[in-house]
Amino acid sequence: MKLVLAPMEGLTDPIMRDVLTSVGSFDWCVTEFIRVTDSILPDHIYHTYCPELLNDGKTAAGTPVHVQFLGNNPEMLAANAAKVAAMGAPAIDMNFGCPAKTVNRHRGGSVLLDEPEVVHELVKAVRDAVPAHIPVSAKMRLGYMDRNFMLENAHAIEDAGASWVTVHARTKADGYTPPAFWDQLQPIRETLKINVIANGEIWNNTDAKQCRLESSCEET
Repeated sequence: MKLVLAPMEGLTDPIMRDVLTSVGSFDWCVTEFIRVTDSILPDHIYHTYCPELLNDGKTAAGTPVHVQFLGNNPEMLAANAAKVAAMGAPAIDMNFGCPAKTVNRHRGGSVLLDEPEVVHELVKAVRDAVPAHIPVSAKMRLGYMDRNFMLENAHAIEDAGASWVTVHARTKADGYTPPAFWDQLQPIRETLKINVIANGEIWNNTDAKQCRLESSCEET
């Protein structure tokens, strides 16, 4: 079983990652999303979001920190991924889960789940841009306003070369309102060859066990 400290804007910042990885047995953690638009970001931006890059890509406790991107420009996502990989990022994650209205209005995060072909293009651009030994993954929700493209998005991520996919078990329309529909992850897990990581509404050991039971995922 893998246990991952999930990213969340405004919450899992470097200080929080340092505290939680010092007391918890996480296999890895993920930065807050770094938004990419039309430029290659300077070093100081990466060191602000992920100061662990100056420590071999790990927290003080030795937990790897994966760098997460959000955007819709394949060329710029690829260029920034290549840069941060060269700076020492141990893995790259793509954000297709953010439900924030401002982000979605600018075609970022979960709104792209209505366009599986774009999801595939973006993941593939990043996968092709970084060295083969550096994993590329993606985080998605069950969908934007509905679950119509749930499996299409999961396959788009896998077919683009991702090493695993993390699925937040709610749509954008569901927001963060309980419950998370962990049972909906089972058909995703059954249809993909890559690993599926369950995410959403997992607050304690009891939640994690129930999520594993309903989703059949071994990673949360």
